[in-house]
Amino acid sequence: MGNASASLYSFHIPGAQGKLACMLYSAGSDREYPTIIFTHGFPGHEKNAALAQLLRKAGFHVLIFYYAGCWGSEGVFSFAGSIRDTVDVIDFLMADETYHIDRRHLFLLGHSFGAPVIARAMEQRPFIYGAVFLMPYDLGRLYKMSRSDPELEASLLNLLQEGAEFIPNTSCQQFYQEIQENPDYYSYFPLMSMLAQKPIYWVSCKNDDQASEKIHTLPFMERLKQDPNNRILWHSYDTDHYFSNMQERLAGEITCFIEAAIAKDEAVWLDDAAFQERLTSILTQEFRTITSGQAAQRFHISKPYFCAMVKKVTGTTFSQLLLRHRMELAGQMLTFGTSPVAAIADYLGYSDASYFEKVFKKYYGCPPAEFRRAGTHST
Repeated sequence: MGNASASLYSFHIPGAQGKLACMLYSAGSDREYPTIIFTHGFPGHEKNAALAQLLRKAGFHVLIFYYAGCWGSEGVFSFAGSIRDTVDVIDFLMADETYHIDRRHLFLLGHSFGAPVIARAMEQRPFIYGAVFLMPYDLGRLYKMSRSDPELEASLLNLLQEGAEFIPNTSCQQFYQEIQENPDYYSYFPLMSMLAQKPIYWVSCKNDDQASEKIHTLPFMERLKQDPNNRILWHSYDTDHYFSNMQERLAGEITCFIEAAIAKDEAVWLDDAAFQERLTSILTQEFRTITSGQAAQRFHISKPYFCAMVKKVTGTTFSQLLLRHRMELAGQMLTFGTSPVAAIADYLGYSDASYFEKVFKKYYGCPPAEFRRAGTHST
């Protein structure tokens, strides 16, 4: 979970055509947080703020920005420009020293047309950790299919015309010509091999009247079967293009997917010695308030995996390690110091001195006062 210093920051990121309007839903400032960059659809009616709030609460930074020429960002909108803008945002976060970005764990979330946008951004910035394809809309594939299907062509033209009405200094004809010149660039199908290597959570809708599964998802998933080792997890839900009836559920699913992906990869590089060293450092510095969930976040792994690692490496539980650290420190303070028992309890993170005395007696077999009089520190 995010900490008490969670906040919202509004600022501009330099883009190729000027300032890009951004909002960072910050999960906190006590450490570096895995970060999700949202890319919106065309023209971007759905702002995804509710989903951003839920993912922030789950412990992620979430950055929402708008393509050049859209919703307060400077410049003139284009489909190619949207990809370039996304790459500019990624580069900004990679260089940022202000907002506590975990650069090892950058994720992209593309809604609708945002899906081919993030696919191309991942191609250009291969260090991106993973992604969420949310109701993906493959603009390039739809254009190719529309060349022999008048109904699809009319649907595409209606979409482009609707977008032009909300985006200044553009036209349906301009948009159509841009797709026509290079349809594959606005399609995620040519990037299947690259995408299959990344942890990607793919969400589509059985009843989507805008991004039909028949066109935008099912053919992709059929071809994906040729790669049995792919890392794409696909779920098809009974909702709509804007996932109106499942915001909280979706946030939970995304959270679980990202945490599992990070935990799986952390297992490859996190050897026992390194884990033990980092765990000892955390206990030494944060013993007053740290919980197992917070400690897991320090490692950027899930809580269940963290607890399993603690047991494997130390032979005991995190709570037992924390208790041991506190009690050994309490014993030292009683033996060599003069602070009152209540002050020692407060220093160790116990708000109730009588509860501290109860815990201490259970651990050492005698109350703190008797322990101090004896002047011994036996376990």
